[in-house]
Amino acid sequence: MIIREARIEDAELLLKHAKKVYREGRNLLTAPEEFTVTIKQEEEWLLENIEKGHLTLVAEQDSQIIGMLNATRGSRIRVKHICMFGISIQEEYCNNGLGRKMIIRLLDWAKADHQIEKVCLEVFAHNERAIHVYEKLGFKVEGRKEKHVKFEDGTYSDELIMGLFVK
Repeated sequence: MIIREARIEDAELLLKHAKKVYREGRNLLTAPEEFTVTIKQEEEWLLENIEKGHLTLVAEQDSQIIGMLNATRGSRIRVKHICMFGISIQEEYCNNGLGRKMIIRLLDWAKADHQIEKVCLEVFAHNERAIHVYEKLGFKVEGRKEKHVKFEDGTYSDELIMGLFVK
């Protein structure tokens, strides 16, 4: 398994990965039917991330993308010291340390950056597996948005706001 920075030519495989993880569970905000990104749009998104100095990592195995992490820098003067990230890993590759490895790579990147002081994320409160990983890496719960997400079956999930100071 390889963890590396995403390239423009990864667009098609990233779309395939995204479609799979959106169908697999209830831990991501996007519903499967909402995801209608084209290869061209994905290429443009990847190029924009590169130009803005964001970090997009992919986990690759057997020439397939099985995980992705995207960290975006704060875009306004007063939040240039933070970055927000999201991560997705295909279910069959969970529970083997991949998420932890990808987040450590992100944290190393953030620590080396002269502007980033804090790494933030939002996670559904029912996603105990992810919360456990984040807490083991030092992230702290900073807030809770009650009933922030409403699923198609009428049930809700709170969303936790978590952060970690890297400087």
